[in-house]
Amino acid sequence: MKKAKNRMRQSTYKEIFNSSPVALIEMDFSSLSKMRKILDEKTVTNYRKYLMENIMITKKTFGGFRIVNANKAAYELFGTRSKRQLKEHLTRTFTAHSSDLLVEQFVALLEGDCEFAGEFQHKTSGRKYRDIFLKLRTVGAKSKPFSRVIMTLQDITIWKNLERQLRKRAQLDGLTHLFNHSTIMQRLEQELIRAKRYGLSLSCMMIDLDFFKVINDKFGHQKGDQILKRVSKMIKNCFRRVDIVGRYGGDEFLIILPQTKSQLAQYAAQRLKKTFGDTVFSYRKAITFHITLSIGIAGYPTKKVKDAKDLVALADKAMYACKAAGRNQIKIV
Repeated sequence: MKKAKNRMRQSTYKEIFNSSPVALIEMDFSSLSKMRKILDEKTVTNYRKYLMENIMITKKTFGGFRIVNANKAAYELFGTRSKRQLKEHLTRTFTAHSSDLLVEQFVALLEGDCEFAGEFQHKTSGRKYRDIFLKLRTVGAKSKPFSRVIMTLQDITIWKNLERQLRKRAQLDGLTHLFNHSTIMQRLEQELIRAKRYGLSLSCMMIDLDFFKVINDKFGHQKGDQILKRVSKMIKNCFRRVDIVGRYGGDEFLIILPQTKSQLAQYAAQRLKKTFGDTVFSYRKAITFHITLSIGIAGYPTKKVKDAKDLVALADKAMYACKAAGRNQIKIV
């Protein structure tokens, strides 16, 4: 009777395991026990540092794992039919593309955690990438902590794409689709940190549309918005792909030019000024007009710049000097 109940439980377990919509893989991570023994003998205390510095040992240890069982969803997720093929996919993914995540898995398990969760990207046979959520859990006797590890894998590509879209929308200005104020300032801070770290030049350009308030007052804000959209495209198209363009606010734009000295930034500003000088804007085909720019440029390195706000303040000062001098000018501080 007892044996019959056990067989029934096993049958139920297999049915649940195989029919689960979530990819389930039962693995033998005994190779990790051998690694821990070696680390103990070497009196290694910082597992993460050791595994990162000896990444080939880390990859070799992962290559020593064995797949005990896998359900239908696991095979379908990776487009495989056998345990051997499934192991090849996992090994290639974690040793070639997601070695950082592999290290974090090992660190968590070596430090005694029973669970680990993370995300990685898997390249499919169709050369497309899927976002996968991974979770590991050790099961079984403490004397053999890694002999049975359950790995669950979920395809979260749809959710990650949605997350990326929402994040992108949050970073963009609703009217011009350039980076908004907070994002362009974050990017400037990042570029300034990079410039300081590697001893690089960095330029910042503040652009103001001259007398734009007159356009809004004369033609209305709807026409003003249409012109701002067009102007935004013109500005973006005048710069390199590596340059970062944002709407600072109203009719002001902030341009970040990585690895660019102030003098070279001035040449870029001159090209932009010429583009606007050659462009005719119109209102109902009856009224034509030009838009001029006041452009202030500030560069790093300089003792005056400690953070992104300092750089913007200098570019802003130069831009207002253009206005005071009659507008339609370029100035460097």
